[in-house]
Amino acid sequence: MFVKVGVPKQDAGLVADHLVDSDMFGHNTHGVLRLPQYVDMVREGVVTPGASLRVLKDNDFSSRLCGGWNFGPVSAQLAMEFALNKLLKGAVMSVVTVRNCNHIARLGRFVSLATKADAIGIITSNGHGGDLAVAPFGGTDRRLPTNPIAFGIPTGLDWPVILDMTTSMISGGDLRLLRNTGELAPPDSVIDASGNLAREAEAFYGPPQGAILPLGYPKSGHKGFGLSMLVDILSGALSGAECSKENYKRSGNALFVAVLRISAFRELESFFEEVRGFVTRMKNSPTAKGSTDVFFPGEKAHKHYQKTSKNGILVDDVAWKKISELAVELGVNLPKPLS
Repeated sequence: MFVKVGVPKQDAGLVADHLVDSDMFGHNTHGVLRLPQYVDMVREGVVTPGASLRVLKDNDFSSRLCGGWNFGPVSAQLAMEFALNKLLKGAVMSVVTVRNCNHIARLGRFVSLATKADAIGIITSNGHGGDLAVAPFGGTDRRLPTNPIAFGIPTGLDWPVILDMTTSMISGGDLRLLRNTGELAPPDSVIDASGNLAREAEAFYGPPQGAILPLGYPKSGHKGFGLSMLVDILSGALSGAECSKENYKRSGNALFVAVLRISAFRELESFFEEVRGFVTRMKNSPTAKGSTDVFFPGEKAHKHYQKTSKNGILVDDVAWKKISELAVELGVNLPKPLS
């Protein structure tokens, strides 16, 4: 489908893999349900297919990059590779920022690239000034995006620690999925246009538009709001894009990417031994009532990936209908569902 609308084959393959990969890791809010949205972004001129990653400013340890409004996953992957390349040249750490970047979907994919290079990866992302969806703590209208942050840490185990989270109570992708399935949003996560708590996804979408609440609402919403402010400044201000504002130029993602070479601090195996021992101590805690195990960040996603590698991924009926209609429109054969 991407190739049919003019996306170079290599970029099309990367983006398609990223969407399927998100579903395989259990992040179906950023999976193939986004396919029609991404195809439309090309057809509407939001995405510039094949645009190169440009270097705006570069030195030994940091760079400011421009994605040229290519697909977000393409720009994010190239940016992470650019940062890791500095470690190969002897840098202890490197930081790069990216502007003019479209929606990159699951941040965890890109910090996992760092872990494969025995490095710690950190990514934050704002809406390039736009994509407003979240009310500030104490406010009622949309002033911030969901402003996600991700960390990836290699462990020497079968999978790394991957923390990939929004700084809001729920993600925009979650609401998109809940809207498709007709399910209710979790309590204390969404307000309507009047500032009243709501459970229906339509209360967020409107009209008139409601808002998502910051992480930790109601008692600790200041913590999520504080994290969101940090993400917005690191991503929007350092990159030369924009921090969130009402009259933004255009929506997308602006990125802050940092990588640290572990071997510059201590011998790699001793680091892994310490982390493995730490993980074991956490998992050996007696389980709470209603829990089956103590899972560390990234563990459930790894187990989900093992299952979907054998059994395939589940696409909700609304998303599959849209994908099917788009396939007919573009003259593309659909894969036969497993069930």
